[in-house]
Amino acid sequence: MADRSVIEWLVVTVLCAATAAAATAFGWVWRMDMVAYDAAMSLARPAPDPAVVLVAIDDPSLAEIGRWPWRRSVHAALIERLSAAGARVIAFDVILHEPNPDDPGADRVLADAIARSGRVILPVVQASRGNRIIGEAPPAPLFQAGAAATGHIHVELDPDGIARSVYLWEGFGRARHPQLALAALQQADPARAARYAAPDERASPGEWHRADWLRIPFSGPPGTYAHVSYADVLRGDVADAVLRDKIVFVGATALGLADSVPTPTSGFNRPMPGVEVNANVYSALWRGEGIRPLGAAAASAAAALIVIGLMVIMLRTAPRVALVWAFAGAGGTLALMGLGLNLVHLWFPPAGTMLGCMLCYPLWSWRRLEAAQRHLDAQLEILHRDAERLFPVVRRRPVEAHDLDPLQQRIRRVALAVQRQRDMRRFMADTLDGLPVGAIVTGAEGEVMLCNRGALHLLDVPAVSAVPKALGALAWPPGTRLADGLPVPDPAAGITTVEVDGPQERRLLIQAAGLADDEGVPIGRVFGLSDITQVRDAHKRREETMHYLSHDLRSPIASLLTLIEAERTAGEPDAAQMQFLRQLGRYGNAALKLADDLFRLVRADAIDQANFAELHLASVVQDALDEVWVQARARDVSLRFVPEEAVADAALVRGDRELVRRALANLLGNAIKYGPDGGEVEVALTRAGDTWRVSVHDQGEGIGPDQLPQLFRRFGRLKTAASRRESGVGLGLMIVKTVAERHGGRVTVDTSPGGGATFSLILPAAAADAVA
Repeated sequence: MADRSVIEWLVVTVLCAATAAAATAFGWVWRMDMVAYDAAMSLARPAPDPAVVLVAIDDPSLAEIGRWPWRRSVHAALIERLSAAGARVIAFDVILHEPNPDDPGADRVLADAIARSGRVILPVVQASRGNRIIGEAPPAPLFQAGAAATGHIHVELDPDGIARSVYLWEGFGRARHPQLALAALQQADPARAARYAAPDERASPGEWHRADWLRIPFSGPPGTYAHVSYADVLRGDVADAVLRDKIVFVGATALGLADSVPTPTSGFNRPMPGVEVNANVYSALWRGEGIRPLGAAAASAAAALIVIGLMVIMLRTAPRVALVWAFAGAGGTLALMGLGLNLVHLWFPPAGTMLGCMLCYPLWSWRRLEAAQRHLDAQLEILHRDAERLFPVVRRRPVEAHDLDPLQQRIRRVALAVQRQRDMRRFMADTLDGLPVGAIVTGAEGEVMLCNRGALHLLDVPAVSAVPKALGALAWPPGTRLADGLPVPDPAAGITTVEVDGPQERRLLIQAAGLADDEGVPIGRVFGLSDITQVRDAHKRREETMHYLSHDLRSPIASLLTLIEAERTAGEPDAAQMQFLRQLGRYGNAALKLADDLFRLVRADAIDQANFAELHLASVVQDALDEVWVQARARDVSLRFVPEEAVADAALVRGDRELVRRALANLLGNAIKYGPDGGEVEVALTRAGDTWRVSVHDQGEGIGPDQLPQLFRRFGRLKTAASRRESGVGLGLMIVKTVAERHGGRVTVDTSPGGGATFSLILPAAAADAVA
């Protein structure tokens, strides 16, 4: 499920990022880009250059001077007036492509005025035939000879018909003519103009060339720059101070006459005259603030990175938060565009990125919804199957109707599953309360989560809230491993069993087992409580009976053995009598050993952990070795036990010293009996986690797999050559097993036919040792 979710996230991320990158690179949503650009330009509005003045051929001038075109001597008078007022540059945006054959004198007057001024810049336009550019149309040679410079006046219109940019260099065959505003800057401030050098390109005749694209940062709507009327200047109504040391752009603004174009800042005003567009271009060039577009590759990469970042955030957030992040991504892209446009004059088209951001949420939410739907269907099916297994214990609740809408079907299935869970919970609660024993379930911190009526009765408490206090008041046996005041399950066996005295003089048997989740992480414990008062009393009575019985058995047998020994030593019996006495002695010793083993087994079975004491296991092993030394010497068997000093000192356990010694002596006696004469018995003492292990290895013939189940049974003797040779009734290993279990340990065997056997007695380390 998780792997599939990651794969689907990667697919959605790649799809959205690729869409954003492609839309940005190929301009699929360019209209939205232009809307954002125009909005940002309307908000920016850099201050207009105060050194720029427009002399407008406006409607009042037409009314005063007459119909257009005017005599060229009128233009000569304007140029002389502007020159006399001290204008620094005169950008004369009036096309003078051809001389006037009807008034050559006026042409000469204008040419002389241009030459005398030395600061007039004239426009160059395209020469076209139909829709094909066939060349360029510079000023007539008569006028161009005296002009300070020429410049093209073409403005680029975007596909939506709005003028937002110009090319700084254009020309037929080669881009050699500067834009009119750049030509003006070359005259007014050559140092600043040097930043916009002519392109170094090879001539290509027959084609119109353009270079150095510049997006114009408009200062405002039409009328932002200072305007003076053409007629007012001619009459001398405009003070020289208004024109002195100014960059003067002369051009048409009258309705029906001006080459006006819509701009991003035009708004609901009329289009901006070309002469004012040139003024905006001049101001941008003078400030060095032309807007540069981010390259297609860089813009596409930026769009993809923004979308990928948004998808990474959405992967870790809830759906409602993801929606906020989707809008934040789109809004942040707009803010990034605005900041880049106004602070560093860099144009980043935002619409493609916004499209990718807005696609992220519905696509990823769709995949999330599909994943949740698949998971829900799978889980509902599991719940349905589990409920079917419990039928008819849990009442079946069929779906009432089949809806056409799959969502309604799932809603009904969820409602059915919830009701089934309620039925199952009620069934489990009733079952738990009906158990003949007490049951308590605690959480990871020891808090009581479930408790049945049986547990409340055995602990003599009225409600579940009083259970923790009642459990804490129990006197747990010494050596019991506790956590949060309650027994901890044995890691090896999985269950810990202890006996405690409970309320109302009850004897309680409490068993603790761990609870874990699917990954094995502990999540709590479960405790079973049983009232064993009657069982305990019966056990004590049985113990007393067995004690008396074993004592009554031992007394006559011991007396019989004494009489036999006395008869053997009193006289000189013949060979037949001696054989008879030896046979009686063997039977008597076997009966006496049986009585002793029965006594030890009963004692081991009835051991009380409250009487345990701390033992040095190494010294107990040594005592057991001393006990069997005579037996080993009789068969010439060597006993080898040389524990490390550090191990011997640290091997501490809690238990009954006599019983542990007897269990070890039984293991050693078996190793001697079932091993070869002249062999060796190895004894090892090692640490195994929180336990100590005493291993006894013999060199006997081993034990077959089919005989292993009989080892630890009462009176379970193996049918081997060694067992037939040695006497016994099969209680030795049963005593070892009982002693191990009553001490919270266990006994194991590792053997193979012909390879000997290794019996290990494993006992829990003392509490202080285990903590260390």
